Amino acid sequence: MTPVGRYASLRMPYGITTGSEVFQRCMEQLFEGQPCAIVIDDILVWGRSREEHDLRLRQVMDRIRAVNLKLNPEKCRFRVTEVSYVGHLLTNQGVKPDPAKTAAIRLISPPEDKHSLQRFLGMTNYLAKFIPGYSEATAPLRKLLRQDVDWCWLEHHTAAFTKLKELIASPPVLQYFDVHQPVVLSADASQHGLGAVCLQNDRPVAFASRALTETESRYAQIEKELLALVYACTKFHHYIYGRPVTVETDHQPLITILKKPLHTASARLQRMMLRLQRYNLNVIYKRGKELYVADALSRAHLPSTDQAEATEEYEVMVVDVLSSHRVEELRHDTLADPMCRRLSEVITAGWPNAFREVPRDLRPFYAMREELTTDSGLLLRGQRFIIPHSLQRYYVKQLHQGHPGLEATKRRARETMFWPTIYSDIEKEVSRCTPCQPKEPLRLHDVPDLPWSLTAADVFEWEGKEHLVLVDSYSGWFEVDRLPGTTSATLVAKLKHHFATHGVPQQLMTDNAAYFTSREFQDFAHKWDFRHVTSSPLYPQSNGLAERAVRSAKHLLEKCARDGADIDAALLSLRNTPRNGLPSPAQRLLSRRTRAFIPMTKAMYSPKVETQVQRALTQARQRGKAYYDKSARPLAPLRAGQTVRMQTQRGHDRLAMVLGTAPQPNSYQIKAGDATYVRNRRHLLQTPETYVSGSTAKDPPAVAAVAPPPRPQQDTVGPEVSQGQGPVIVTRSGRVSKPSSLY
Repeated sequence: MTPVGRYASLRMPYGITTGSEVFQRCMEQLFEGQPCAIVIDDILVWGRSREEHDLRLRQVMDRIRAVNLKLNPEKCRFRVTEVSYVGHLLTNQGVKPDPAKTAAIRLISPPEDKHSLQRFLGMTNYLAKFIPGYSEATAPLRKLLRQDVDWCWLEHHTAAFTKLKELIASPPVLQYFDVHQPVVLSADASQHGLGAVCLQNDRPVAFASRALTETESRYAQIEKELLALVYACTKFHHYIYGRPVTVETDHQPLITILKKPLHTASARLQRMMLRLQRYNLNVIYKRGKELYVADALSRAHLPSTDQAEATEEYEVMVVDVLSSHRVEELRHDTLADPMCRRLSEVITAGWPNAFREVPRDLRPFYAMREELTTDSGLLLRGQRFIIPHSLQRYYVKQLHQGHPGLEATKRRARETMFWPTIYSDIEKEVSRCTPCQPKEPLRLHDVPDLPWSLTAADVFEWEGKEHLVLVDSYSGWFEVDRLPGTTSATLVAKLKHHFATHGVPQQLMTDNAAYFTSREFQDFAHKWDFRHVTSSPLYPQSNGLAERAVRSAKHLLEKCARDGADIDAALLSLRNTPRNGLPSPAQRLLSRRTRAFIPMTKAMYSPKVETQVQRALTQARQRGKAYYDKSARPLAPLRAGQTVRMQTQRGHDRLAMVLGTAPQPNSYQIKAGDATYVRNRRHLLQTPETYVSGSTAKDPPAVAAVAPPPRPQQDTVGPEVSQGQGPVIVTRSGRVSKPSSLY
């Protein structure tokens, strides 16, 4: 059916399974009543004399002309005394077996030892019920198999061997093909040859065997076994085309690979599997010792390689994911790797039947043995290269190039390469990759229950000028001040002004800048009776309250500068604006609305204490945490003495040793070289390396400041504390060291 109407084929489409039966029926209808026999496109005319033959031939030719049928002159043969027709040799003396069907038996060379004689007798024993006087015919040969008889091949053994071949290759052992009987093909491959037999009712119809070419002899065992199936189907094409056929093989992995999609196999297997697509095959497994005839023919094969039959080629698209230089490098390292060499030998010779017989270092490959092949010195699992040990680390880095993440790196590996520990190696590589470290679940600060009890401060630069921002966690009220300089005295003066207006907070959180960790600032905190805590060094996210206020302050300054607006008027308006279902900052901090430029009734200015602020803030932060934690996972805790890699400001990793936990949340004291640092867990990578004491590696540049005296350890206590007695120096990078001559 098409948009412009219905169409029907006037000719038989190519590839229809029943095409041969339809063609046969049409031919029989066209030549009904004519003196000829027809099988598909073969027309046979015969006569008891030349006159009768010519008369019938003319009658058939007239019919051919009448139905406008075209013949190929090169394929026509006239007035012959014998012709090969449908697997038989028709002669003027009667029907004889086709010599081509029995050549594989007639040309078998005599056995050279007891093992080869046992194979030959195993084949003949399989057909014994069809051979008259079988015991008598085999008696001279069976004597050679006795344990007390030495191998000695004499003339009477040759006579018995020749007689057995004649009996096997002649009726009644070799039966005529019956189109109404089911067909069974047995195929087998040895190291140097292929063997096949076509059976009906357990009796042979035709035999076939050939030697492997030099290239084919280097195939993997599974490729040789599949090649035997292709050879059998191609050799007996006229017997099996267009009908269901049972194929026996002694290579069980072959059944598995034939059930998988074509694209999962190697290019060579794909080409052979494509040649089998035209046949309706049911491949079954049969133990090698029960595959008598095919096994014997494959080992005692004909010397011919019979390449003339393999004229049909299939092009299989193969994507070469490596440059030629990389391919040569991979081939060189594969051939040099002892494990890869042993694996290649096992693939070529065939895998043992039992898992315990497999060499220990090759056992990881046993479960996927049906997918393993060799190609020009390379090892493949389907379309994926097997990488030798010397190149595995390099290709793990190539797979992770661009930092695609753990699962994406594994997906890339599943398409291109393989070795038994590839996925664990990828996990180790990603775990050592600083940019790919997962974010940890969000850690929330306690929600205050009173206004101006928990505050945060930070210094930022805008248009070349330094500014101080001070924000209240309860209300979201923030103050912005332009600083004439970034000294501790300047910051203390500004904070005193705000504390005098709103009151002294219970806690002030800052980063580890020198002006916040100086002795002067610590004296200010002690005198004004508030607790000063610092965030984890180089981890501003832990002081998110101040960082968010800095962003809001910058946006406000930029917008006011663009419009020429008054910054104080903008702050007044912002402080009276409700936020995310919460009262305005003025209502939360002052319990009232402040008078601004928008007229309101007197009742709206009346003081009112908001009692649900803490609950609303908690719910809002929990919702944000749940969203954030969807793509986060906790990192494993570290223990004292463990070796780690510390991320530096320069973007490089530095080897360090964990000394213990630090006062800051989720932070550790670590030692790198001669210095001690405090770092958040996010900046530390576990590594199997060993830390060597006394390292002289360079540290990132730092600005020194004096830290406060040690205080009792708490979850939110700030600056780093050095081990030992006396004052310490704390840099903004988090480095801790003892001062030399400051006191």
